[in-house]
Amino acid sequence: MAYFRKRENGWEYRISYKAPDGSYKQKSKSGYRTTKAEAVQAASQAEIELSEGVIEDKSITLAEYFEKWYKIHRSPSISVGTLKHYETATSAINRYFKDTRIIDITPSSYQAMLNKMGKHYRKSTLRLIHAKIKSCAKFAVMDRLIKINFAELAKVNSEIEPNPLDKKFLTQTEYLNLIEYTKEKPYEHRQLQIYLLAVTGMRVGESLGLTWDDIDLQNNQLTINKTWDIYTNSGFAPTKNQQSVRTVPLDNGTIDLLQEYKAHQWQENDFNRLFPANAHAYLNKRLKTLIGRSVHIHSLRHTYVSYLLTNGIEVLTISKLIGHKDPTVTLNTYSHLLKEKEVADFDKIKTLF
Repeated sequence: MAYFRKRENGWEYRISYKAPDGSYKQKSKSGYRTTKAEAVQAASQAEIELSEGVIEDKSITLAEYFEKWYKIHRSPSISVGTLKHYETATSAINRYFKDTRIIDITPSSYQAMLNKMGKHYRKSTLRLIHAKIKSCAKFAVMDRLIKINFAELAKVNSEIEPNPLDKKFLTQTEYLNLIEYTKEKPYEHRQLQIYLLAVTGMRVGESLGLTWDDIDLQNNQLTINKTWDIYTNSGFAPTKNQQSVRTVPLDNGTIDLLQEYKAHQWQENDFNRLFPANAHAYLNKRLKTLIGRSVHIHSLRHTYVSYLLTNGIEVLTISKLIGHKDPTVTLNTYSHLLKEKEVADFDKIKTLF
């Protein structure tokens, strides 16, 4: 039930209601200067919202709601590394949206801010931030805080040139030469780990989480079912997502190499890990030395996919091998490579008829 009273700044309404936790609370608002009827109408709308479960603070900012949202809905099920991406998005929201209330954001104002952010972020980075805001806004609609998802139809554009593809990929010659060299000299400069990353497409954290129980020497395959926490170096951690739990085939030469490593070079450790040293930064440095230019250790994962595509492996198979949620993620990530394959396929189709 609503109560009304006239104050110096106009009419005020006050509503008592029962919160979901069983406690009784009050909601009030004043400043209706015209007539009491204005306050009555506002109180009626507030009572409708409260009866429908809309109890979110209408003054909450996008930044506040975003942080609250990802800590409730994302943090319990993601890795420490992925969580850092949400923290990065929070910083960006704080910088650009500042104290903007989420209820005040419209599709047009959001697009305008996204365009402004495009002056400072590469498209790939901004796309990730936008995707998180869009998911957050979807929950805000479900929480009945806002009526529409203001990010639903937004387009991501950037004025910053993307990183050159040659920084993300090794050429096929570089890739094959690297595999050959590290296979011939696996025990120099921890090159066996670089070799295994190159021929499996694993993430570095996944390679650091490998134990001998994960290597199936009889069936020529390894299983990726955990990672090593490279941020805290405190122990094993779950894979990036459920789809990242997967099996990857190994050739006979790699199996022979692993057996030799275990018999003659590997040192026992508390966790039975193949590679117990937390060497992420070191592997980056070593790869740059081997290739002779600025490339990242993650480039081996991209190049692995490129090499499989070039050799006719189906996208569905590749998606499973690298632990993507579904082939759509693979298609979006490697669309430029698939375009090259499309041209080759067109030429092949012409010869079929």
